[in-house]
Amino acid sequence: MPSVGFVVFALGTGVVVIVIVIVIVVAVAVVLIVLLVTVSMRGRQMRGAQRRGEARRDLDQANERAARAEQERDTARESGEDLDRAP
Repeated sequence: MPSVGFVVFALGTGVVVIVIVIVIVVAVAVVLIVLLVTVSMRGRQMRGAQRRGEARRDLDQANERAARAEQERDTARESGEDLDRAP
């Protein structure tokens, strides 16, 4: 158990104040690191969702183009045109 003289000496020299400041600085640094990691992870999630959305739109457009090409081919065959022959 520290004696009263030691506590008074520690307070007088500012050691306790320095330790408290160090603890506060470390706590703030930890909070900032956690916040940075959280924001970074959220950004990756958003970019991933955006890429999936773009891929889904690209797939939908490709399916629409394929359906249109198939319909045009069927229409051309019904009208008697031969699309397999070279012009």
